[in-house]
Amino acid sequence: MTNNLPANPQGELFGVLARESTLAERVAEQMKRLIVAGHLQSGDRLPPERELAQQFGVSRTVVREAVRGLTAQGLLVVRAGSGSVVRNPSVGDVAESMALYLRMGRTDADHRKILEVRRVLEVEIAGLAAERRTPEDIARMEAILAETAAVSDTCDGWLANDMAFHAVLAQATQNELFSILVDSLAEVLVTVRRLSYRVANAPGRTLKYHGMILEQVRLGDAEGARRAMRDHLQEAEETMAMSLALPPQESAV
Repeated sequence: MTNNLPANPQGELFGVLARESTLAERVAEQMKRLIVAGHLQSGDRLPPERELAQQFGVSRTVVREAVRGLTAQGLLVVRAGSGSVVRNPSVGDVAESMALYLRMGRTDADHRKILEVRRVLEVEIAGLAAERRTPEDIARMEAILAETAAVSDTCDGWLANDMAFHAVLAQATQNELFSILVDSLAEVLVTVRRLSYRVANAPGRTLKYHGMILEQVRLGDAEGARRAMRDHLQEAEETMAMSLALPPQESAV
């Protein structure tokens, strides 16, 4: 009878079995499920290490390792005199984790992928911001544009205000998930934005397009805001392409 079982690339029929989770990983996973399900909420203090070890039927060393892993994930915080306390990861924690992922092994191709994501993400952000913005959101964007006009003669000043405008626009959607996504992309885009600054009058064009976006958001015109953002991102990509075509170290500003 013919054996039709596939062999692995080394020609062997059977492969090494994946190891099972350690006790510490299983303890951590159970605690994580309780946190996610809301049975353990932010601010709740875990029982002492000795008691946890008894409840899980494991050693204190196992519990200590599980707590250490959940602390690294931002789900627990160890406080002197209070033991381990449950905490919810903040928007900043999540954005930082995503930013770290994007920074790892970054290549020029990744920049193109990020710009592609921006076209999808930030166009919709602009539309929702136009529908949901508050007077406070408008005031903050106006203040950023006013400051941008005053600091555009330095790359760092222009860069900080460019990022701030997009961050406030995301906040104006009243959906914190958009802020997480925009913040996670911001750090990776610093390099791209610095390159763009080399092109003549890049800050002036940024200010112009930000003003056009703000005007549509102020009017509550969602489609107009989306259109203005598309135009802005198209101009930003063209500016980056011009910058990459410049000789190294050459600055046109």
